[in-house]
Amino acid sequence: FVGSHNGAPQDWKNMNLEHSVSPQEVKFQFTWQASYDLPVGKGRALSLNGPGNAVLGGWTINGIAYLSDGVPINSPVVGAGFSYFNQRTDMTCNPSNGAPHTAAQWFLPDCFTAPASSFVAGSAPAYLDNVRTMGAQDFDLSLFKSLKIGKEKDLRFEISSYNVTNKAQFAGPNVSSPGSGYVNFGQILSDSNTPRQFQFGSKFTF
Repeated sequence: FVGSHNGAPQDWKNMNLEHSVSPQEVKFQFTWQASYDLPVGKGRALSLNGPGNAVLGGWTINGIAYLSDGVPINSPVVGAGFSYFNQRTDMTCNPSNGAPHTAAQWFLPDCFTAPASSFVAGSAPAYLDNVRTMGAQDFDLSLFKSLKIGKEKDLRFEISSYNVTNKAQFAGPNVSSPGSGYVNFGQILSDSNTPRQFQFGSKFTF
């Protein structure tokens, strides 16, 4: 999930107002991969021959794990009908401190208020380092085997599962502006990944 922004700078004549963390910053990432030859089949711990080996022998299991922190969300804009710039809200407290971080309420909405004037820049930075999207917890598994057919022919079978734990990764929270009535403000309405998927395939090489 990559960060986004609702609009242009607050004031194109004062770009100092846009100093903030990058919307694509991911503080922590971890990738792990491992393969293991199952000990079943000809020449392995549980030796098989003939049809048994053709069906059950020679399989390899492969696993991939990807874990990461989330990316910063963008601050809400006021959305007033008449204002000089893309006015952001004032941030009066840490919207992450004490927030339940659930789909119903990802941050504390009361920490954002409209500035007193339509011609004053909001105090909230462009992106919030202390409020981030849900990080990734992705685990993929595959099971495959190859059969040698003659000297120059190979047949490969593979069963793959993506997001094998069926873990939902929430999309970014709704940061609707005060001008739109805070509809679903601070709530998460969708996922950014797909449910568990299975894929079956084969490949013949000659």
